[in-house]
Amino acid sequence: MHLHEFTFDEKNIVIGEVHNQEEFCKFLDSLVLRAPFIVKPNWICKDYGHFTDPQVLDWMLRYLSEQGEVVLVESYSARNMMKIPELKSPLPIFSSKDLELVRKSEEIFLKETGIKEVIEETGIEYVNITEEVFAKRTVPRETVQNIVESKYPPVFRKELYDFLPKKLYTLRSGTFINLAKFKVFFSMCTKNMFGMIPEHVGYDSRYEAYHGKKDADLSRNIVDINKIYNSFFNVIGIVEAINSLTHNSGNPTAKIKTGFGYRYDVLEQKGGIYYSNDPLWLDAFIHQQCERDPTETEHLIEAAKVFGSWSPQLIQTAKNLLNPLIETS
Repeated sequence: MHLHEFTFDEKNIVIGEVHNQEEFCKFLDSLVLRAPFIVKPNWICKDYGHFTDPQVLDWMLRYLSEQGEVVLVESYSARNMMKIPELKSPLPIFSSKDLELVRKSEEIFLKETGIKEVIEETGIEYVNITEEVFAKRTVPRETVQNIVESKYPPVFRKELYDFLPKKLYTLRSGTFINLAKFKVFFSMCTKNMFGMIPEHVGYDSRYEAYHGKKDADLSRNIVDINKIYNSFFNVIGIVEAINSLTHNSGNPTAKIKTGFGYRYDVLEQKGGIYYSNDPLWLDAFIHQQCERDPTETEHLIEAAKVFGSWSPQLIQTAKNLLNPLIETS
């Protein structure tokens, strides 16, 4: 296993190359992770390389469960709605019948991707944000708002204060692991937290309610949901590209076509794994390593205004590393 460790103004970044469970666990051993644990994967859709690798998720959950309590958290999203054509926007809130259809589609997604088997075999609790909101198992708005606004400017959409599950709140003394997938969108960690906003709980889909016209509100809402979780949790970022790394998005000659219509390719067995105690800085680092200027990604620019911008040293270090998107023999 190869490790590269960098420190910039008390921000730590660790890059590893791992190819099996033993090496993955050694990578986690090199980090400072405090129980209990909340793990937020990326499950936007089941297209190859676009969701958290179930093998990697299995390794992580087994490792963490030996250290203390672990909860896996996600919300329903486009992966569900795309499979239920009768549920179309505008749909502010799911009916009980709608919710049953979504639950069934989630079961199918988890089974087809292999994630259901991981959850069952590890015995890890899966908390779904949408279900928690409907069941009213959330922290009172006033509590969330007071804490967040003592640290950051107020959020744009006040209902975001209503979406923090009590189950997660009780685990706030531990580590919130933002487990992002390295993929064509370059969404990484900061954007991954957008999935903590539940859909159809009174405000329609994330796309309809939080993107805005021509995505005018998207970056603002991405930053706002990060404000909430950064206010309550020790959020760290891990980006995985161990078995698959998607690239070449939009190329009409690319081999794979997504359910969303565009094409892309996949690099396999690269072994890539990244960590940082600051997910935003990690996103900027990976952007630059892939020869993309992070100051040209709107949600990173807006996040930097709130959480602090990355250092010039980080950018220079990333420039000096091999671009992981370059195919090597």
